[in-house]
Amino acid sequence: MRILRGIGWILVSPVLIVVFGIVLLIMVPFLLIYGPWIIYRRTTNGHPIHWLRAKYGFGKSPEELAKRLGMSLEELRTIPLDYVEAFIPKRRGGSRRLLVPGEKLKAVQRQILHRVLAKLTVHPAVTGFENRQSIVHNANRHVGQKVVLKMDVEDFFPSTTAERITKYFQRVGWNREAAELLTKLTTYENGLPQGAPTSPRLSNLVNRRLDTRIAWAAKKRKATYTRYADDITISFPRDNARRVRGMVQYVRHRLQKEGYRNNPQKEIILRQHQQQRVTGLVVNDRVNLPRETRRRLRAIEHRLNTGRPATMTREQLDGWKALLAMIEKQREQ
Repeated sequence: MRILRGIGWILVSPVLIVVFGIVLLIMVPFLLIYGPWIIYRRTTNGHPIHWLRAKYGFGKSPEELAKRLGMSLEELRTIPLDYVEAFIPKRRGGSRRLLVPGEKLKAVQRQILHRVLAKLTVHPAVTGFENRQSIVHNANRHVGQKVVLKMDVEDFFPSTTAERITKYFQRVGWNREAAELLTKLTTYENGLPQGAPTSPRLSNLVNRRLDTRIAWAAKKRKATYTRYADDITISFPRDNARRVRGMVQYVRHRLQKEGYRNNPQKEIILRQHQQQRVTGLVVNDRVNLPRETRRRLRAIEHRLNTGRPATMTREQLDGWKALLAMIEKQREQ
């Protein structure tokens, strides 16, 4: 019996050697190609020209920047970088810190917004502060879903660092000196100042990689992703707890990789039996204001029409009615 086993092993051994050799012939070239390809993708993010600009500082000069903004380079370099701190109340309590630029700086930032940033593209999932996009368009993508996941980026604007802004300006074609000048004019305290006209647009542009990665991960899970400033929404057509949990973990990881922090207190999972709100609008069946808000508005209008005191002025009520009209118009688009 032992002899037969020995003979069998001798016969099988050449076959195993041949199979092993074939596997090596296939795997070695694959690894030689795939390894460098992975390093290239991770290093350049698939855009070698952008990577070279950011690394070596090639691109358009500060003189070209000044010309585009309609002023001399000396004027541009001596713009006072002054901000006024202000606080506004948040809807759910607390206050939001604003940094409002001085008049000269604000005028230059508006020029940068229109003449430098306007034609640059953001990821299609981004709906906040973009032309022809609104809270209605953002909410409309999540109507009638089984699960709505809501996440929030903590201190979104201040956490978008000046270093990332400089690298972005270099990637889109400005040399290092021009990119640093643009960064100086659009950042404060090493981040984007909430209150500057350039900050919302820059936060969308610089986070294209973040949006691309999360959108890809959502698509793998058959989900829909949108971002409205610091509000991240991902909705699922099926209630699969493992997919939802995996998505939460992935978003947390990606935010951390980009230098952000997830706000755990605003991490909410809403199912169909609950009222699903996205950027303040209900999306269970169609985009609309919450039912209690609509009832309150009708009651206020009745009181104003009958000459009784109300909790809103006529002008405030007209603002809400304009919002309702906008919702009705845009939810069908």
